[in-house]
Amino acid sequence: MKKIIVLISFLFLFYFCGNAQAARTGPVFFTIQPQYEIAKDFHEGLAAVKRDDRWGYIDYLGRIAVPLVHRVPEAGDFSEGFAFVGDHYIDMEGTAAFTRIDEDTDERIEKFFTNGLPFSQGLAAVQTGGQWGFIDLAGNYVIVPAFLRAGSFKENLAPVMARDGLWGYIDMRGNFVIEPKFLYAAEFHEGLARVNIKGRWGFIDKEGKIVISPAYYEAGDFNFGLAPVRTKRSYRGWGFISIENKFAIPRWFNNLRNFGDAVAPAAADARWGYVNVRGDWEISPQFEDARPFSEGFAAVKVENQWGYIRQ
Repeated sequence: MKKIIVLISFLFLFYFCGNAQAARTGPVFFTIQPQYEIAKDFHEGLAAVKRDDRWGYIDYLGRIAVPLVHRVPEAGDFSEGFAFVGDHYIDMEGTAAFTRIDEDTDERIEKFFTNGLPFSQGLAAVQTGGQWGFIDLAGNYVIVPAFLRAGSFKENLAPVMARDGLWGYIDMRGNFVIEPKFLYAAEFHEGLARVNIKGRWGFIDKEGKIVISPAYYEAGDFNFGLAPVRTKRSYRGWGFISIENKFAIPRWFNNLRNFGDAVAPAAADARWGYVNVRGDWEISPQFEDARPFSEGFAAVKVENQWGYIRQ
């Protein structure tokens, strides 16, 4: 009798787990129906979306939080209460930020920039007059424009392009901590940053030392201890490496993106799905395109329209 009970329990668990796996890899339901030309990640409860050639922002329920009225090339993500749209920053109600009233004329004066990135660690990289610098949350320059290009501050360092066209890293005072010597440099994640040396991608630490040799045609950032890399130009050359530069998830994907909320967008053949940190499919390939999960949601594309699913 005891053996029979054990056998029944085993079969029940096998059936339950098998169906649970099937549920995770089956068709998914949209939380926000596909209806946008472009849809970006959720940040601070809002996501930038584009419809009828106009950008705006929606909340988790798909409600319009900032009207779709901005005819600009791209709307930035919200971060620390602000988002860059067109040529200026807005707050979470869609009002222009960093404005003031002229004492003599009573006119409202706004601050405009050629380009701007999301705020991070209290600073945002902005471009004006062909040069990049950094402003604070009041819209004032903390690091004067002096760079050809710039990224955001992560882990107290920001990648910038110097006048000689090479990338290095500055601290929050604007001083170079890692001298410009890379063809390209990205933000730090989990203590490592991807850099391009002689056309190949590798990773450095915060002292500028190469910890993963530049051997990859393409690479993403480390999240959850894993980074997507492409080892060859041919079909199915993408996999995930660990910080020790070992392939934790084999190279058989057509394309990969960074991990978000413990799963990563992955393409097999012509469709995108999501894999977990073991490389197993959590959501089977069924989308034309897919973005990483952020705040529990992911933007995915079907029939040339973007919508959102929940994890």
